[in-house]
Amino acid sequence: MTYDEYIATTKKNCMMVLADCDNEELENIEHLRKILWEDDRVTGVIGGYCTSTEGNAAENIKGTLFNKEFLKDFNEHNLNMQTIMAYGPEAVDVVIRCLCLKHISILELVEKERENRSEKEKDTRRNSVVRV
Repeated sequence: MTYDEYIATTKKNCMMVLADCDNEELENIEHLRKILWEDDRVTGVIGGYCTSTEGNAAENIKGTLFNKEFLKDFNEHNLNMQTIMAYGPEAVDVVIRCLCLKHISILELVEKERENRSEKEKDTRRNSVVRV
């Protein structure tokens, strides 16, 4: 996967997690940051791999390892690739997904989730009116 594909996939995975949050949780951005950071569907931090990954980590990371944007993000955090690589491709995959969060606006995703909920509510009301 390219770094842009990782970012897009991570964004999609964030939306899945936000869909599982209640309205009160959507109000607390710091809480959401923690949830998104720790959810294995988004970063894989807790489990050591991302449960929504298609293919395997070794294949997925190939298109990102030498991406300039990824390397910039990686180096900003003073990470050591040799140390991370020692844990295998799954560890690199997790690091990439974590760095992707930097490129995702949680506020925009929350707004999109609210819009999705509003549309579902409208559809439900329309369907209940039609059945009567």
